[in-house]
Parts: sequence; C-alpha cells; structure tokens
Amino acid sequence: MNALFRHPSSRPAAQDRTELAALREMVPRPGAPRLSPTRHAELEAQLMNAVNDTATTSDAARSRTPFKSVRPRSAVGRPSPFGRLTPGRSMSLGVAAAVVAATLAGFAVTGSSGQTAVAAPAPLKVESSRATVPLTTVARRAAALAGSHGAARRGTHRREWAMGMWDDGKREPEQMPVTESRDRYNADGSGEAQDIEGGRVVHRTHLPAGSWEESASYVSTPPTTVGGLADYLARENPDTRGSAYWTVDSLEALLREWTPGPAQTAAIDGLLAEQPGLRAIGPVRDRAGRRGQAYAADFKGTVRWTVILDEHTGRVLGTELSSIRTDPQMRLKPGDVEQYDAYLD
Repeated sequence: MNALFRHPSSRPAAQDRTELAALREMVPRPGAPRLSPTRHAELEAQLMNAVNDTATTSDAARSRTPFKSVRPRSAVGRPSPFGRLTPGRSMSLGVAAAVVAATLAGFAVTGSSGQTAVAAPAPLKVESSRATVPLTTVARRAAALAGSHGAARRGTHRREWAMGMWDDGKREPEQMPVTESRDRYNADGSGEAQDIEGGRVVHRTHLPAGSWEESASYVSTPPTTVGGLADYLARENPDTRGSAYWTVDSLEALLREWTPGPAQTAAIDGLLAEQPGLRAIGPVRDRAGRRGQAYAADFKGTVRWTVILDEHTGRVLGTELSSIRTDPQMRLKPGDVEQYDAYLD
C-alpha cells in the first residue's frame, strides 16, 4: 500500500469509486495535459471533504485495526504524486490499491507533464571552505534590511521534487520528476499559473477572480513581526508553538503560497532564531546551485526539516525533508532526501 494511504475503509464501494475517479484525474496519463491549479484544488477539496465526512467511521475502524504511524503528519501527508494532500489525512485502502495499480507506476516513470523522472538527490554537502554563520547573525542582517523596498507577493516561483514512498517494506521509493512552477495573484484573487521547463513557460493557466481565496491556506498577508508571524502560523498549526520542526514545516507551507518581502523575511528569520531546536548545519549550495547556510530541526529521531537561508539577506532559498534513521517499512536510509523546494524569486 502507498505510504500516503494507510487506513482501511468501511465506506460504500460507490464512494471509493468516486474518490478513485478524482485521484485518477489528478494524475493524468503521461503526456496528457496537466490540470490547472484551480481544477486540482477542486479535486483535492472534494477528496478532503469525503475524508472529513467519514472521519468518525474511519476512527472506529482504526480502533479495531492495529496501526502505528512511522512519520509525522507532514512527512506522510505531502507532497505526493497525487497533489499536496492535507497533512494527516488518509484515503481508503481500496482506493489506494486501485490508484497505485492504475496510475502511480506510469507517473513515476515520466511525470504528468512528460518530464523524465530523476534519481533521488544526494544529501546537502557542507562546504568546509566557507564559514558557518550563526542563525542569529543572519536574522540580524535580515532585520537591518526589513525596511527595504518590496512587499510580500501572493504566489511563488519554485522548483520542487518529492519521493514517492510505499509503506509495505517491499518496494523501493519511486523517483518523481523535478517540477518548476510560477504563479501570481492579483488583488481580486485572479491570477496566472505557469509550468516551466528548461527556463521556458510551457503551459499557462488563467485563474478567475476569487481563486486565491478558494485555494490558499494563508489568505491574509503574512505579518512583519516575529510575534505576529508566530501567531499567524499557530492558527493553522498549533504545534508550531515551541517546536522548531513544526515551525519549519509551517513555513514550508507558507512559502508555497507567498513570496515574502524584506519585512516578512526579517520576521521569518527572527522566528527561526528563537527556535532552540534549530541548529546550524553549515554552508551549502542549494538545489539551484546558490550559496546558503543550512539550519535543521529533527522530529523524534525520524525525519529532519532543513531550511537554507541566504546568509547576507536572510532570504529563504529552500527547504528539505530527509530521513535520519533506517526505516525498513519505507525502505529509507539515513540521509535519504524525501522532498525539497527551491524558492527561485
């Protein structure tokens, strides 16, 4: 069974078939047109609503079925070849098996846009020729630039990669294609989403007014103070309080929706500098080849979130999730990269 789909289902077969149809549409056949972000969001909302409607039944089923989660919710819940499902959600076992059989194998070979899958990236390599910069120093530099010109923008330009994992202990993780996308939104919630390959826009999707409000988790502009940002993130995930790991996790989610301005960057770095569980890894080059400083937080000895900052401006260059122990169930080794995001502008 796929790692993203863990729990048995006691729901009617018709409901499983409906979810299967939505999942299949979210994973087009190789070479088929990619879904627009709006349609993708509609399908995801449909699936998540189905999960919420049957949460009580699912909980009862789980109470009769031994189950142990081997990943915190972010590592299990996103990203996935089926789209960025809400953390902690689970689909039925029947749907999972059918979707895996019908779509995942083909998607893992070529990707939904025809891109060729790539081997898993190597762990970030510390460049010993450069000095490690304390996070407090980076935060201080970012604070000095907080008044610089530039406001936070709705939308992002990012390059991302994710590993498709199984939790049956029998199959190696799937290699997903690297994707690059850019999206921008206007004051009325309209916008444009772009798919990029080789530096060239290969697909554009125009988004109608209100699309931002319908799809974003962080609808309002991120605050520009450390305390305000901490409260802002905690409204979506209370686990950020006092947790470096969940703070980075929530920032990764925020950076999928917003491009911070200098003031927000200063708040982000200030908040990170307050996290006692976030430690310096050292100078690295990110997945776009840029120089940065890496800082990491672990979750119960299982997985690690790493955030890469520009040491001069404090800008977030990237985030990475990796395994830090052997996991026979997921076929993971220490250092295996499970996902990364590089924020390009």
